[in-house]
Amino acid sequence: MKALEWSEKNRLELCDRLEPQCVHEDDVKVRVELSGICGTDLAVITGKEPGISGVIRGHEAVGTVIQVSSKVTRFKAGDRVVIDPNQSCGKCRFCQKGQLHLCIGADGQGMRIAGLNTQGMFAPYVVSKEQFVHKLPDSISWEAAVLIEPLACVLHNFNEAEVTAIDRVLILGSGPMGLLCQIVSKHLGCVTMATECNPYRLSLARQFSDVAVLPDELDDIRVNQLLGVGKFDVVIDTVGNQMAVAEQWVERGGRIIPFGINGKYEYTIHPTHYTQNAVKLIGAGEYLGTFEESLQFAANHPELSALVTRKLDLEDYETAIHELLGYNLETGASLVSQSLKTVFVF
Repeated sequence: MKALEWSEKNRLELCDRLEPQCVHEDDVKVRVELSGICGTDLAVITGKEPGISGVIRGHEAVGTVIQVSSKVTRFKAGDRVVIDPNQSCGKCRFCQKGQLHLCIGADGQGMRIAGLNTQGMFAPYVVSKEQFVHKLPDSISWEAAVLIEPLACVLHNFNEAEVTAIDRVLILGSGPMGLLCQIVSKHLGCVTMATECNPYRLSLARQFSDVAVLPDELDDIRVNQLLGVGKFDVVIDTVGNQMAVAEQWVERGGRIIPFGINGKYEYTIHPTHYTQNAVKLIGAGEYLGTFEESLQFAANHPELSALVTRKLDLEDYETAIHELLGYNLETGASLVSQSLKTVFVF
């Protein structure tokens, strides 16, 4: 089968792999329908995060069960499913405390995460253990379902920050994760403002937030028009390099959530400022217990499917990546793109 792996040349490459088979008694084999490109994948491609060579990338997949092993009881061939890529071991000291999102693996080398450090889902077939497979209701479209895994991340961050309807929320960046944050924020009843520099994504943000502006339009006048007085109780940086902006606009007693992935970004904080203003900096880690919550949310919010704006064959991966980045990786030439969430279709 054809698959997309992170190669020894530190880039995505299309390769030939053997089709995976059920070998354990709790294995479920899935024919992939859609597999989403995540910001984490883009971070690896652009050198902001490391990648492991030989690993098939991709960790947001939905599809149809085509085979189950002998002790699988919850699934049968033909079931529509979404796969949880975070394969917590259940044995390490964190798993034993119920902190599955902090799993370090039974060998202490880290949690196995499909598409990051173990074989992923940029491929037409994937095999997963039964415990990490979730059945999809018929009411959830494939397009909405492919957002369940990233939505679980968003919901976990909102839970960790204890966001409620009385909070005023600023979301920096309106890519897929930023827009999901906006949808969740408005669902909770929060006054919500967003920023975005891409005109196409900004137009989408204006559908989901009370106010959405260009980053350089985030000023006292617009904030006062929305809030009346004060700043934001919760500021979420979905870009990955906006801590200075977050500090500028967070209210006393507020919370800052650094959400975007950029391993090269560094920022110096002044602890006294956080102490004197009772500002909390919240690192939520991987999602914990929100996958089923995400399934329910997706069932009640079919508009999620509108975030999938591009479907491409696996062979067109270079086009997909260049469009999402807004430039050609090889030449550096800028591209005009109106893509938000791109998925591979099989």
